[in-house]
Amino acid sequence: MVPDVAALLDQLPASSDDFARLAGTDPDQFRPFQETVAESFADRFEVNYDDLCVLFAGASDRCVEILAGRPADDFRSAWMLAAIGTPAALTAVAERVRAGGDRSEFEDCGLWVPPHGPAERRFTPERRAIFLEVGGFPGADHPVGLPISVVADAPAVWHYLSVRLDEIPGLPSWPATHAHLVAPESTDRWTLFAAVDPGGRYHDVLVELTDGEDDEEDDDGFTFQDDRSFGLGRVVLRPYGPGLVYSNGHIHSTPGVVGTAGGPPIGLYPNPACPKCERLMFHVATVTSMVREHGDGFRSLYLCENCKTAAVTATSWN
Repeated sequence: MVPDVAALLDQLPASSDDFARLAGTDPDQFRPFQETVAESFADRFEVNYDDLCVLFAGASDRCVEILAGRPADDFRSAWMLAAIGTPAALTAVAERVRAGGDRSEFEDCGLWVPPHGPAERRFTPERRAIFLEVGGFPGADHPVGLPISVVADAPAVWHYLSVRLDEIPGLPSWPATHAHLVAPESTDRWTLFAAVDPGGRYHDVLVELTDGEDDEEDDDGFTFQDDRSFGLGRVVLRPYGPGLVYSNGHIHSTPGVVGTAGGPPIGLYPNPACPKCERLMFHVATVTSMVREHGDGFRSLYLCENCKTAAVTATSWN
């Protein structure tokens, strides 16, 4: 059934999940309303940024002009501007930042502003839902629970999953077929950086604890306890569509879904910059720790294609 977008706009913000569903199933129905929403409904359009990137993709220069003219502290208009992705929109983002705007607001959305030129998207707007399947799957494309020695050197101790990168449209070139979500001992918030060899294995692994946090148990001689045989299986990447449950601005209410591949970062925490070139890293995937429980919260994978560096971040739920 074709949605009545005009009627949904009159129901804002109560209809936010309907717009999330529209983004996942039939975003072309929204295109005629892009300028209308930017001009008249931006303050009530409580739709998550990843869905905005679908609904506002390629919006007109007039839409860019409307959003760029909004006050700098209007974060919803800033999100819409960042979501458009056209040369005009990326130029407007860069001009706002260089005029004193909040750089972190756009970097949290996955946009990097270099010293010169337009902003750069450090994510692919195409998304895939990540489904978890537990069991024995020898040779799976996206394995869960590999022996850590296969994919990374110490201090990594826990393998969440490996992602076959050619199944995520629009990712930059990478020297290996897979990239890996791995974790150190700590169950707090952390960022793990690693260099990547031509086979995709991580080495020179460095772990930075966020704000100096660490497990209280670590101070008392905590040793790694998680059962390495727990949660072995695979994940499967599937396109967004009508089979997903769109609730509370995400798809995690869908049975079996543990995250998203592609799309922008979750936007709740600072995204990592490459420790070598300082460029904002490219977001690959974000999953929940429930994919193979170790710690509690979100786990995100990023790449710097220029420096062949990977990063994994651990953040709490919100």
